[in-house]
Amino acid sequence: MGLPAQAASKAAGPETAAAPAAAPASGAPAGAAFSSASLTAAPSFQSGAPLTAPAAATVNFETGKFTAVPKPKPAPARVADDDSSSSSSSSGSSSSSYGSGGFASAKGSSVLSVAARYVGVPYVYGGTTPGGGFDCSGAVRYIYRQLGVELPRTANQQMLASTRVSRSNAKVGDLVFVVSGGRATHVGIYAGNNMMYDAGSSGKSFSKREIWTSNVLFGRV
Repeated sequence: MGLPAQAASKAAGPETAAAPAAAPASGAPAGAAFSSASLTAAPSFQSGAPLTAPAAATVNFETGKFTAVPKPKPAPARVADDDSSSSSSSSGSSSSSYGSGGFASAKGSSVLSVAARYVGVPYVYGGTTPGGGFDCSGAVRYIYRQLGVELPRTANQQMLASTRVSRSNAKVGDLVFVVSGGRATHVGIYAGNNMMYDAGSSGKSFSKREIWTSNVLFGRV
C-alpha cells in the first residue's frame, strides 16, 4: 500500500540530500571572493622621473623598460694656430743663435740700447752690477746677460769665448778688446764710428767714448 507523500520524503534520508557545492578553484583560499575593485593596476613610470627605494630594498630592473643613450663624442683637440707655431719656432731660432757668431750683427742695436741705460754707473774694481758699480768686464757681462747671452767674467776670458772679426768687419754690439802681450786687459762694447761703451778706470764712470788706441781686437758672440 502506498505511503503518504510526507512519509516518503523522510524515508529517502541522506541518500537523497542535495549535492555539495563545487570545490573552490585551485590556489584560492576557500571562501575568498574577488571583485574588480580589489585589483590595483601596476604603477607606470614616466621617463625622467626619479626612482627611489629604501636602502634595504632589493631593486630589480628589467632591460626592456630602459632606452640606451649613446655616449657623447669628445670634442676634437684644438690645434695651435700657425701664428703661435711660427712664433715659437722663431723664438727658438733666435735663442739658438746666441753665441753662434750671428748675435751681434742681428742684435747690435739692442746691445747699444741696453748699454745706454747704464751710462753714469761709477767704476768699481770687481764691480758687476749697477748698484755696486762696474769694472770693464763686469759691465759687458751684465749688459749681455740682459739679452740672454752669458759671458765669462774677465776681459781675457771674454776674448777667448768670442769669434775674432777684423776691424773693417766689426759691427755695433761687437766686443772691443784692448790687448797687451797677447792678453786682453780691457773690454768694451763697439758703438760704431770708432766709439765704444766701457767702464774706464777708477774715478770714471760707464760711458760712451772714442776708442783711444789702435792696439785692439774685435770679437763677436
